[in-house]
Amino acid sequence: MAAKTTTISTNHCPKQSSAVLHISLCIVLLQLAIVSIEAFSVHTNNHILLGSESSLLRIPRLSSSSSTRTRASPSWPSCFQRCSCSRVVGLLVGPSYGSTKSNDSFMDEADELFSFMALDEALDLLQDDDDEGNDEDDEIDMDHDIEINPSDDNLVDKFNDTISSSFPMSPISYSASSTLHLAPASEIAYFYLKNTVQLSEDTMWKIIQKSSSILGLTVSTLQRKIALLTQTMNLTEDDMRVIIHKQPSILTMSANRNLSPTILFLVRALDLGKDDLRTIVVQFPCILCYSIHNLQAKIQFFHTDMEYNTDQIRTLLVKEPKLLTAAVKTGLQPRMKFLHREIGIPLVELQSIVQRNPKLLLYSLTHNLEIKLISFFIMRLRMEPKHVLKLLKSYPFIMDYNLENHMLPIARFFLSELEFSPIEFRSILLKFPRLMTHSMFKIKHTVGYFRYQLGMNAAQVKRVLFQAPQVVSLNTEHNLVDKVEFLQHGLGLDRGDELRKVISGMPTLLLCSIDNNLRPKIEYLREVLGGEEDEAELRRVVLTLPTLLGYSLEKRIQPRMERIMEIGLDPKKITIGITMKETKFEEWLLHKKQKIECQSGNSMKRMIRQPIQLDKSEYNSETTGGGLVSDSSFGGKAKLTEEQRKGRIVHWKR
Repeated sequence: MAAKTTTISTNHCPKQSSAVLHISLCIVLLQLAIVSIEAFSVHTNNHILLGSESSLLRIPRLSSSSSTRTRASPSWPSCFQRCSCSRVVGLLVGPSYGSTKSNDSFMDEADELFSFMALDEALDLLQDDDDEGNDEDDEIDMDHDIEINPSDDNLVDKFNDTISSSFPMSPISYSASSTLHLAPASEIAYFYLKNTVQLSEDTMWKIIQKSSSILGLTVSTLQRKIALLTQTMNLTEDDMRVIIHKQPSILTMSANRNLSPTILFLVRALDLGKDDLRTIVVQFPCILCYSIHNLQAKIQFFHTDMEYNTDQIRTLLVKEPKLLTAAVKTGLQPRMKFLHREIGIPLVELQSIVQRNPKLLLYSLTHNLEIKLISFFIMRLRMEPKHVLKLLKSYPFIMDYNLENHMLPIARFFLSELEFSPIEFRSILLKFPRLMTHSMFKIKHTVGYFRYQLGMNAAQVKRVLFQAPQVVSLNTEHNLVDKVEFLQHGLGLDRGDELRKVISGMPTLLLCSIDNNLRPKIEYLREVLGGEEDEAELRRVVLTLPTLLGYSLEKRIQPRMERIMEIGLDPKKITIGITMKETKFEEWLLHKKQKIECQSGNSMKRMIRQPIQLDKSEYNSETTGGGLVSDSSFGGKAKLTEEQRKGRIVHWKR
């Protein structure tokens, strides 16, 4: 027999020529389709697997030998669609990944695949017949459909019978080694992950694109890895899906040589429990893909450089597991040295700051830490290292905010529009670092309330923001408005200058609680200063000293008010005594007491020296009850006894 070639003679029979051209056209279309679409195939040993949600078709590859022509098995695409012409088997690009298809449509695609296989074998048959000069049976029935039912037990027999009936002259016979096999979907990695583990379409697409080797693993291998992760960390099914979605390559790690030793190392080195390990791995599953040497170097950094103990390291890493993903020599150490040596933060203080905000060791040194701490805080706001330390100790999370889009616009608003100096804005920021947590809209809305609704001038608004920048955090619709109205009605102030004077005189009153702070103070002062009948006295006292309401009632106002009233001093003098320190207040109180006694003594002396006049009708020759002795020689005037003359104070009775 002449050697087989890929050229097909068409000179023998018109029917044969037409059939061969038809088959050649189909082969060209198939090759173009295979090149143009992204094939979905799972290769196992010497087979090509085509799967559905319920079963998988295992098609044997045609092996090359000396007696048969070598034909490479293509990577069959996952989707096929019929052409409108039933006499041409058209292979078109199927729908994109993620579309849902029924089992019937998938089996229709499998039918088309087998139809093409039949045409492929027919090509060999016609070439052999052409070489032998057999022209009588070369006509091919292209309308013949090949039906494959995966659930049929006699699938192979039906397939062979169909091929034999379509091509009776074919010398091809299928041996036991080339039998079509049917495998359940539960034994295929793709359908196990999709149906049993219930991974989403996005996750499956991510696996196909980035970790396609997972689909070549056996189901038992995947089950062993998933069971290891689940049991060692008490993972839920949702946790497992999250881990695979974030790090699909974790399923490519060996359970015995990679996953188990890494988990054991973390548990022993950090004294982790299952819940702590679960928190770390669910957030950053890539940690399990690092080598033990890599993880050991990072933990050693926290032991040696940061001088943390094991409990502190565990707490730190559970709070921010991303620290285990940072490099030591190019990340953790340079940032730590910058904060400790260049900014001058003591190591003890740095430990506390990092424990509160571990992200400080994750930020870029050149694009974040240096720009914010040196360029913005130190150079623009004229902070000193001690101010930076105070700022970070008070609120280390200020470093989390974007400099260009958030911090600089706020600084420009205070420096340019409100006309604060850099030193003044520095004081505001040190007093209330959380100012940077609020949006520009919130800050401007609060400033607009004081400026336009309360009618304050620019100086009064600046005083309020400088003394109590925390007012920015108050809700202008409820909290702030309620306190302003309480001060107005509780003190009997008008809406104009009096209210503005009290608020600008003591802005921190807006930060006090109404029920627990302001109301008890006002009620006490009203009672002491004259009761509800004389509320004007309370208003005058508060207008005289608005800061009076800023002192503690139990520790300052009430004790000093009692001391003032004890020596007989006017209660309104509280406006003077409340502002003094304790020693100064005692000296002032003693001086007032002596002055009162002196004034009382002088008044009594004037009363004694003044002559006493008695009416004649009241004159009696007998001694009166008050100790007066009648003496007619004095013309009816009362005469004091010797004992009464010795006393400085004389009590008279009529």
